[in-house]
Amino acid sequence: MLNMMKLSDCAKIVGGQIMSRVTANVEKGDEVVETRKVVIPKCIHSDGTIVVEDMPEEDLKVAADTKKLTQAGDIVIKLSTPYDAGLVTDETAGAIVPSFCAIIKLKESVDHNYLLAFLNSSTCKDQLRMQVSGAIMTVLSVGKVGGVEVPFPSINEQQAIGTRFVETANRLAILRKITALEVKRNDVTFKEMIKNI
Repeated sequence: MLNMMKLSDCAKIVGGQIMSRVTANVEKGDEVVETRKVVIPKCIHSDGTIVVEDMPEEDLKVAADTKKLTQAGDIVIKLSTPYDAGLVTDETAGAIVPSFCAIIKLKESVDHNYLLAFLNSSTCKDQLRMQVSGAIMTVLSVGKVGGVEVPFPSINEQQAIGTRFVETANRLAILRKITALEVKRNDVTFKEMIKNI
């Protein structure tokens, strides 16, 4: 039997840090207490990944609030369109999440990859868009994210859907790498042509 549940009933949702309150301005004499990677919206992709190479580092004037830091297994969601969500891995754990995003900390009874697949689906994104329809700003609040209705099949079906989503994401990552290599190969070819003129 399929259960419908609000996201807030199966996860704790934590809003991101307002970065202007914690970012050190060395030119104005702020002391740097620590440096952290930041999960900016650009580094969260619809295939459920958070790309560590796209994460900038920020010097902080105060120690980061541990509630605003990522832990492996968390999901970070963009609060503005296109509302993509990415899974935090060991590589992206310990980063600070800005106020443009929220951290979703799941309860044990939910398959992380299943929820990640749902959050990146058009079904979920349609719900999120309806939450802000008619509003001047298309930025979601943490409460609106928590109000999303999530279908929960059996844990076995959740795992099957989650596995399928991860396999698709892996294939997309390979295709992106192949495409990047082909573009680089063309660049080298053209540089060699011009060099030999």
